[in-house]
Amino acid sequence: MENPERRDRVRELEQEFNRLFVRRRFTALQLAREIDPEIEPASYSVLATLQHTGPSRMTFIARHLGIGKPTLSRQLNTLAARGFVTKTTDPEDGRAQVVSLTVEGRHRLETAQADRAERYLQMLAPWSEEEITTLSGLLAKLNRTYAAYDDETGFACHARSEDGSQELAEESAAGQERRSAS
Repeated sequence: MENPERRDRVRELEQEFNRLFVRRRFTALQLAREIDPEIEPASYSVLATLQHTGPSRMTFIARHLGIGKPTLSRQLNTLAARGFVTKTTDPEDGRAQVVSLTVEGRHRLETAQADRAERYLQMLAPWSEEEITTLSGLLAKLNRTYAAYDDETGFACHARSEDGSQELAEESAAGQERRSAS
């Protein structure tokens, strides 16, 4: 029999997640504006993915972010027009395109990320290092739990690293997927 108190704690957790996700969307909007006021907030995730994985096929990026190709294409067109990414024909498959961060795109992204890290440092000033470490460890555990649950239910869309943890994208898996998908 399920514990009713546990169900209540999970409901409270879900409410806190909702608050956190709203803040995350606002943060993405701020970061996108810092990079360039003309890009969509979701474009930050595209840039961050390319920062982490390196040059990637559009299909890999779309699958990794869980978005459709038309949405990604629109974001990439804006990012390319602003000089933040380049799209080139994949030498292994002339039908596919490989997307890369430009020097300017990387610079703008890293500047926005450094500003965000400084805001986090200031915001968390009242927290002890132990509290920060505990939260980080619990979030890592939650991400592993999500990955395991997604694997069990067939809902996974992210790359998996060799130690079994789910990451934004594991470089070796990303390289394989970039080359095998179109």
